[in-house]
Amino acid sequence: MSTKWDARFLGLAAHISGWSKDPSSQVGAVITDGNRIVSLGYNGFAAGVEDKPERLSDRNCKLNLTIHAEENAMIFAKRDLTDCTVFVTHPPCPRCASKLIQEEVKRVVYIAPSDDFLSRWADDLALSSEMYREAGIEVTVYEIAQIDIENAGITVAPGGFFRAVLSRFLDR
Repeated sequence: MSTKWDARFLGLAAHISGWSKDPSSQVGAVITDGNRIVSLGYNGFAAGVEDKPERLSDRNCKLNLTIHAEENAMIFAKRDLTDCTVFVTHPPCPRCASKLIQEEVKRVVYIAPSDDFLSRWADDLALSSEMYREAGIEVTVYEIAQIDIENAGITVAPGGFFRAVLSRFLDR
């Protein structure tokens, strides 16, 4: 897979993340088989469970009710994910990492987390990384400056919608 396609799928994951109603952590995931999209997902409550503001603002309640973006993408894939690649806007937590490993994905790609994100989740991310190493999963992490939107060959509509979506996500 080329960095051009990595940028495209990370951009799509960034777009998908905007569908989440979580006021603090909008996460998007794209599962691919080569250059073909297998499934998409974003973090949110299960279908039919009300995403009331009081639930979304109560951290413990929200954490218990939320299906992570990677989990949603796996659930909706409805196929074997062996040798697929997962593109995520945030590094997967150990809960999701273990499920991706169990699904036998071959590669996980994400944008390097911010210092603020690391201040809260560094221990969890270290555990995810350890599991990936043990399972032989390839991990690619892009610093924001490495994401070359121009080289990705993305046609930007008038008004720069794609650039605006990606910039908004990356500015967080």
